Amino acid sequence: MNDITILEEMLSAGAQVPLKQTTGKPSVTLKDKQAKTSVEITDLPHDSIVIKAEAFKDPTVFEGSKGERRRADFVIVSIAATEKWIICIETQAGTGKDPDDIEQQLRGAECFIGYCKCIGKSFWQSAKFLDSYQYRYVSIVNINIDKQTTRAYKPKSQSGKKHTTVLILFKKF
Repeated sequence: MNDITILEEMLSAGAQVPLKQTTGKPSVTLKDKQAKTSVEITDLPHDSIVIKAEAFKDPTVFEGSKGERRRADFVIVSIAATEKWIICIETQAGTGKDPDDIEQQLRGAECFIGYCKCIGKSFWQSAKFLDSYQYRYVSIVNINIDKQTTRAYKPKSQSGKKHTTVLILFKKF
């Protein structure tokens, strides 16, 4: 049983965002009802799961003085041919929150995955569950802007290889 299958069994249907099949590869529309935003992510690896990390109430067992009750909106766990990714995503409608707030939410999502990791290792007896994944943190702000034609830009590092991270900025002109 691979990590994605275990997560699908572990998490309730309400905490999972269903994937759509478009042009042969899965895609997903992330809808944040609180911020009234949505963003579509296309060309996900076939072995992927999208989790609504805020699908449950704040864990009141924690005091919350350091932001330990907070979580980002979504987490994508994907297994590609040679790489494994966990991407924590915070979406916002406006120009953005305080960077410390965003960092707390992204770190909270990582902690949520850490909890899932412990559950998988203990209850599914999967000793390597969610090990050796690369984490990425994404904050998407001001995403409900008028659509306009854009050019695709694929940056390359000085060594000629594609970058493994992309910063997406939206600006209305």
